[in-house]
Amino acid sequence: MGLKDDLISYVREDLRIPLIGIAPADDFSQDDIDRISHVTKTFAEGTPLSGGMNEVLQPRDFVPEAKSVIVAGVPSFMGETASFEACKEELLGKGEPSHVNVRLLQQNSEQGSSICEFLTERGHQCFSVVGGQFPIKLMASKCGVGFYGKNCVIQHPDYGSWISLMAFVTDAELPFDDPITGECGKCDLCLKACPTGAIFKPYRCDVTRCIDFQLGHNKKNIPHSIREKSGNLLGEGCTECRDACPKNKNLKQIDSSDTPQSLLYPLLLEILDISDDEWENGFATTLMGFFLMDKRYLKRNAAIALGNFQDERSVEPLGRLLQNGEDEVRGYAAWALGRIGGMKAVDILRASLTEENDEVKKEIETALAAAL
Repeated sequence: MGLKDDLISYVREDLRIPLIGIAPADDFSQDDIDRISHVTKTFAEGTPLSGGMNEVLQPRDFVPEAKSVIVAGVPSFMGETASFEACKEELLGKGEPSHVNVRLLQQNSEQGSSICEFLTERGHQCFSVVGGQFPIKLMASKCGVGFYGKNCVIQHPDYGSWISLMAFVTDAELPFDDPITGECGKCDLCLKACPTGAIFKPYRCDVTRCIDFQLGHNKKNIPHSIREKSGNLLGEGCTECRDACPKNKNLKQIDSSDTPQSLLYPLLLEILDISDDEWENGFATTLMGFFLMDKRYLKRNAAIALGNFQDERSVEPLGRLLQNGEDEVRGYAAWALGRIGGMKAVDILRASLTEENDEVKKEIETALAAAL
């Protein structure tokens, strides 16, 4: 057996990863770069995690003598989550199961390290790359791991679009795999299901209208039109396009028994008062916490969720947040109070009109107009 056969056997049999493909480490075309640049620039402007880097990186930016790009796909369907209405009675937020399951995060990290070690132990360079500036989905579509669906998510005949992708650039010269054939045909259910119209035409997504980007990554202002459609989500976790996809029916669910329910469905009123220790020992250890970066953005998203529940039980806690919260959060508390309405909310908003922060004051004025 050659190196590729050994690698595939190791990945599938030892690491239990069913999907693996090899693509050439060629430079991306200018058309691909132009299309992907919109996403990289949006992330660079929206989150400090990008470090201000907005260019699309080529395989040889990681390994100068790169010959191959390895893409592995891990099934990630952990079952359906509770509906907005089911969470409303107890004012519960909602996360994405795979993003709050620390064991799964550790397992994926260990698997990635093992793939790199497999090649380095055989004398090759291998660099594990993440999404963002490097288009992993594009590479996955080139080497048989999946094909693009109209919802801009990689699909596979056996695992639908619930696939977590890993990519590795190496100087090992490995035989390449062909793309797999697959198509969505005339189906456009994902386009119709998208709450914000982010999937504005087949195979194209405007990330600035995507709930996952706005709640999970954006550290700047979230538009009111997005807030109203984000339900009780606390980060990435909008699955409407995938839920509507016929290819995701009857998928086998991976084990989710150790997903902490306190992180998957946390009490929103408690999040408004979350302490540093509670953040550090809870959400900060998860992928969702990594993307959010700071507890203030979790509190921001909790305020939005409470506004969407429109429940009077949250009026006083939101009022305290408006008065004493971080600047990045207080405007959202005002917006939520405007959504809830009622005399208590109006009185709190009126009393806050002396606000000195211009952005927060504008939110208060807009919320007061909505509440009256």
